[in-house]
Formats: sequence, C-alpha cells, structure tokens
Amino acid sequence: MLQVHKLNLKTLLNPYVLLIFSALVFSNYTDQFLQKQVEDIISSKDGLSNLIWLWGFLSVLSAILFPLLISLLCAFVLVASPQKLGDFLAKNLELSFLETLRAWGKTFLWSFLFIIPGVIKYIDYILTPFVVMFSQRYKNGEVDALEYSAQISKKFWWNLKIWLGVFYVIIPLALYTLFDEYRVFATHPVSATAVALLESIIELLFHFIILKLFIKFLNASENPSEAENGAYI
Repeated sequence: MLQVHKLNLKTLLNPYVLLIFSALVFSNYTDQFLQKQVEDIISSKDGLSNLIWLWGFLSVLSAILFPLLISLLCAFVLVASPQKLGDFLAKNLELSFLETLRAWGKTFLWSFLFIIPGVIKYIDYILTPFVVMFSQRYKNGEVDALEYSAQISKKFWWNLKIWLGVFYVIIPLALYTLFDEYRVFATHPVSATAVALLESIIELLFHFIILKLFIKFLNASENPSEAENGAYI
C-alpha cells in the first residue's frame, strides 16, 4: 500500500529537497534566458529571424520538462518508496514525459475550440504523471494513463479546481506582484535564489495535497483490502 509522508520539518530537511530547489533554480534561469532570446529577436531592427522557432520550441520543451521533473522529485520525497532516486527516475521519467506530451497535445486541441474545454481537459489530465509513477493497473497495461487520470480527477473535481486556483493562479499572482523585479537572476541573483527556495516549499505543499487525494483513491481502488489500515504516515 502506498503511503504519503507528512509534510513537516523532517520532510523539508530531506536532502532530496535540495534537488527540487536546484531544479526550480535552473528552471527559472532557463525560462528567463529563453524569454530574453525571444524578446531580443522580436525587438531586433533586422526583423524576425528563423531562430525564433528554435527558442520558441525550447521554451515549450522547458515548460513541459521542468514541471514534470519537479513533480517526479516531489513525489519521490513525499511518497514512501524503497527505490533509490536513480532507479525511480529511470523507471518513470521517459513514460511520464511521453504521457504528459499526450496530455498537452489533447489539451491544446480542446483549447483551439474554446478556452473552457481546454481548462477542463488540463484538470482531467493533471494526475497523469502520478498514474505512471504509482498505478499498478497502468503498469499492468489495464488502463490508459490519460483516461485513468480523468477518472480519478472527476472523483475530486472541486478539490482539484480549488487547489489549482490557489497554487496556479492566486499564489503565482502574489509572487509576481511582490517579487517580480527580484526574480531575475541576471540582476538580483540572491533574491532570485530566495524566491526559488520559497517556490520549492510551495511546490512540496501543492504536491502533498494532490498526492494525498490521488493515493487515497489509488489505495481504495487498487488495494481495497489494505486501505482500511490508513494511507498516510
């Protein structure tokens, strides 16, 4: 039966949390670098060049890969597992990336029609990486990752909407309002690093909340005989 560690000081002091922090620092720095390249091309007196497609592609790739990597690291820290980190990443990174690409593709297709259906699909598929990581039914080839994610998401539809609103809208807006000027590594490396540390704690809190919902469903549906003993430690 899967178990979720409590989010306390002991968890925050886990050495692997430094990897989450490092991934966020590198992600923020990469985003800022790519954004500057695109802005320089757009504002260039020579007009747009074909390089904008390269930087645009790298921006999209970064927007998919870094959040996925951070989710993998958060899940490894929060969910009790006998595996070593290297084995955990080797086992889950490639499949999680492929399934996440599928989820993004379907979400974009729905977004081309209307914004609201795209948002709904995004919520439906947000648990896809966790399905890949922890669902035995997925590993056995019994379920499709996206369909199973949508099925689980519908069980906690309002919970997910509320928490996504908090962590994907309210908190980012607050951080942008308060710290936007100080998040640029090129001009404020110390404060930008401090903001990344704060974001690491926020990421852990978000994943703790979502993983509790997900593991609760998974234990009840895939390990019903063990779920009565409790899902969290």
